[in-house]
Amino acid sequence: MAFPIPAPETAAPNRRKKRAKERYELQEQIGSGGMGTVYRALDRELNRTVAVKVLRNELVPDLRNLLRLKREIVLACRVTDEHVVRVHDFGEIEGRALISMDWVDGESLARILLRMHRLPPSQVRGLAIQICQALRAIHAAKIVHQDLKPGNLLVRRDGAILVSDFGLARSALPQDFKISGAGEVGGTRAYMAPEQLAGLPADSRSDLYAFGMVLLEMLTDTLALEALAPLRLGWLAAEGDKYRRAAELRDLGVLDGVIRGCLQPDRTLRYGSADAILADLQIDVKPIERSPSVLLRIRRALNSRAWRLALAAVTLFLGLLGYAALRRQAAFRAAQTSQLYAKATGQLTDEGGETELRTALESLDQLTKFAPGDIRAFRLRVDTLIRLYEHTHDPQWLQEAGEALESRAGSGLPSAERRVFRARIELDAGRFADVIRTLQSDSALMSSSEAASRLVGRAFASSQQPGMAIQFFDAAIRLDPDSWRAHNDKGSALLSLGRLDSARKEFTRVTELRPASPIGYENLGSTMLAAGDFAGARHYFEIALEHAPLSSAYFNLGVAAFFSREYAAAIPFFEAAIRIRPNSDVYVAGLADALRRLHRTERSRESYARALGLLNELAKTRSLSVTEQSRRAVYLARLGDGAAAIAALDEIPRDIKSRDVSFAGAVLAMLEGRPRAANRCLKDAVRSGYPYMLIEMNPDFDDIPP
Repeated sequence: MAFPIPAPETAAPNRRKKRAKERYELQEQIGSGGMGTVYRALDRELNRTVAVKVLRNELVPDLRNLLRLKREIVLACRVTDEHVVRVHDFGEIEGRALISMDWVDGESLARILLRMHRLPPSQVRGLAIQICQALRAIHAAKIVHQDLKPGNLLVRRDGAILVSDFGLARSALPQDFKISGAGEVGGTRAYMAPEQLAGLPADSRSDLYAFGMVLLEMLTDTLALEALAPLRLGWLAAEGDKYRRAAELRDLGVLDGVIRGCLQPDRTLRYGSADAILADLQIDVKPIERSPSVLLRIRRALNSRAWRLALAAVTLFLGLLGYAALRRQAAFRAAQTSQLYAKATGQLTDEGGETELRTALESLDQLTKFAPGDIRAFRLRVDTLIRLYEHTHDPQWLQEAGEALESRAGSGLPSAERRVFRARIELDAGRFADVIRTLQSDSALMSSSEAASRLVGRAFASSQQPGMAIQFFDAAIRLDPDSWRAHNDKGSALLSLGRLDSARKEFTRVTELRPASPIGYENLGSTMLAAGDFAGARHYFEIALEHAPLSSAYFNLGVAAFFSREYAAAIPFFEAAIRIRPNSDVYVAGLADALRRLHRTERSRESYARALGLLNELAKTRSLSVTEQSRRAVYLARLGDGAAAIAALDEIPRDIKSRDVSFAGAVLAMLEGRPRAANRCLKDAVRSGYPYMLIEMNPDFDDIPP
């Protein structure tokens, strides 16, 4: 799990006395990563300097993390190459697991690039050959590194470069044990191949993609392929020794071809092996002769009578060359467009968060400038802007999506597609009636579009009409039986109605359609939670987290702990959810509830006030939904402002029957000392679909009469 867990106690009364000295003496922190921290250390037994990776405190209690560390040793020891860091031993220091490895007297390539920004092509070519030799050895051992990046490449003082850190590596041998869960994506996103970002298994060609990104960064200080062309112009215009300049340009030409061969979005079009790259990197490009006799022959040729005829031929040749250059430029633009599109789509997985969406948007912004008529890029950009709003609730994204849709480029979309995009924006803006009216007025669209039917269903669900919503989700499923989104939305509507068995069937179908996605597992956990099966709920939430670090899965683990009366255990889960999505009033209020139960009154009030502030900020951008208005009333009541809480509930039309309104009324009644009124409200909430077991287990209602 990726949430904070207290470190285990290092001493116990009946434990044998600890040795006076540990084998390893930690001397200096070198770096840190997801699994642990790397130190320079002294191996006292062998009296030598080594590097040790120490497992992070919060990961110690999880056996799976210890297995990961041991697997790193097993895989790294399988590779013997002078350009791969050797791993020696598995040990322990102060109760934490560690592995020891060769000490490399130098620094990481990441630090070098931070200081120097760019390296000359001749140096990059030399380093590239060494890295490629290491990859050849790694792949020959049937290992995929999966995390090749400058931070994991160590440059010795003598100029040699070594590949390190097999923490995310995996074996391609079927008999080797696997630790990663289904669909788990390992690596650093900026260097990951499109197939990895899409959740597909990595292979040796995925490492070659990362290798190409590393070369590109060494040359240009960016991860943008378009930066290569200006680099060539810069070397052409550079002052200094022309022969060195010519040599650097030759090296740059070789590297340019290698990088483009590595960064093909389709892995079947990439280099097939590190050996193939080595062959290209080691091509012997003969330098221009520098002897005076060559120059003399050139001068004589220029003064000959044949020069005039040659000049005419050259003129014709240059014309043909210009035409060829135009064709190459068109091909280059097409390749750039494909590369930027692949980078964007690689980030846009269903499990991606705000960071991935922002990265994708940057690529799409470049693409729309580079190829303004590309309708695919425009469509993807509008979708990304809408998703960014759904992750952040920042109104600028929704506004930008609306403006893009009304722009000249937006008019290039088919009218039906524009209408669906418009409905998505209206749905997120809380204009549910507009969504229903806009889409249902187009009978042809409703009879042919799964997305349109599903959006109408979501609008009815958000309008507290889940029964009507299910009809439209069923229509969406008839149009596309394999639409996991329609099955998921229908399951959510059934869950809100308290129809747990039916909801479970829909969410199970989601896991069948999207086995690598966490969404179906998380919603199965929510169904188990509503049934009061907290152990089963935790099981599914943990499976979801093995697929992706969803804030909602962390929050739900906190909810399961809260209803199990394990308030202290709930807090780290709520805090983990808030770190991922700090603008969620629900997550902040969950933390406030746990703090209140632990009698941490001041912090609890601060959290309720923060949750209330987040809703108030949201209300400035759009009308709050009935559910949000109900939550706002609860926060006001928790802060002691009963009059404002009652007024907030009174703003909701009385003809709306909502389980959230009834539940909020029960909370207010209990705070006012009216348990019988609270009991009536809770019965209304249960009739409207609120899970009975969650009311039974809620400590706020312990004193309510039957």
